[in-house]
Amino acid sequence: MRHLAALALAALALAASGCADPPFVVRVLFPEAGGLKPGDNVNIRGLAVGQVADVDLATGGIAAKLEIKPRFVPHLDDRAQFRIETEKLVTGKMAVVIVPGQPPGGPLAAGSEVNGEPLAADPIDKAKAALQETVDHARDQAQGLGRAMLNPDNQPPVATGGTIDLDRPGGYRLRLHRVKVEPTMADGSDWDTGSDPDLVLQGWIGDRQVLLTESVEDELTVEWLADAAVSAPFDLGGETIRVKVLDADVSYNDPIGVIELRPTPADAKARRRFRLAAGRVAELVVSLEESPPAARPAEEAPAPKGDGAKGPAILD
Repeated sequence: MRHLAALALAALALAASGCADPPFVVRVLFPEAGGLKPGDNVNIRGLAVGQVADVDLATGGIAAKLEIKPRFVPHLDDRAQFRIETEKLVTGKMAVVIVPGQPPGGPLAAGSEVNGEPLAADPIDKAKAALQETVDHARDQAQGLGRAMLNPDNQPPVATGGTIDLDRPGGYRLRLHRVKVEPTMADGSDWDTGSDPDLVLQGWIGDRQVLLTESVEDELTVEWLADAAVSAPFDLGGETIRVKVLDADVSYNDPIGVIELRPTPADAKARRRFRLAAGRVAELVVSLEESPPAARPAEEAPAPKGDGAKGPAILD
């Protein structure tokens, strides 16, 4: 009885296997295998829908025999693309990726022979190529900079600016009164290691620098007394006046903020004080004043007297 029962079970299993639908087979021609081998997966949208049954040589490339599970056949169409891609970067395992047509085409017939896409560049090779391109670009820049430094004809002038009439240098001057800087940089870090910035200010009219203060070390707030921070005379021609607030450094002055204003002669007559802020500059107080006639010929300007020689006052 046990022997008969075993035979019956075997017969049922054989019948069941005989009734199972055979896999859907398609033959794909690729220019090269790229490491593809039998047993590798066939994927649609990241889902394994079959396996590579065989890889063989063909005219002009290789032929991969794909076996697709029957329930996924409705997702195949005659406009689908077939690609060989890396499935697991660490092990180098490859897979055939099927990308359905957009829009889908007609049904793909069983036993069809289709052309696959050329093998895409390996991701590691692409990363190496990108890195090499960056290195080559940096080398070319360094070589170009070196050639420019060695060739004096390529050097820019030390300073640029508009022509100044020294006998009539201008009718207005910019006066700094106060600057206050935020206690930290924009990212919350200190200006300098364990200290406040070394404040220095520049004044610019177009491309002409008309003001440069001495640096004040380790301070966030500075007030200037008398003529300690007054610009050279200039004319108002509609240009924007820029005041650059910097943190003085040995090799490069770190920018804190750039204040821009466009005053008028009426502002000078009214003795208006501008209270402005920008960047990490919490407050900058400046004014425009008429340049005294005695200051126009520079050689006739009287020597400063009294508190005119006073320097900046540092506020805690």
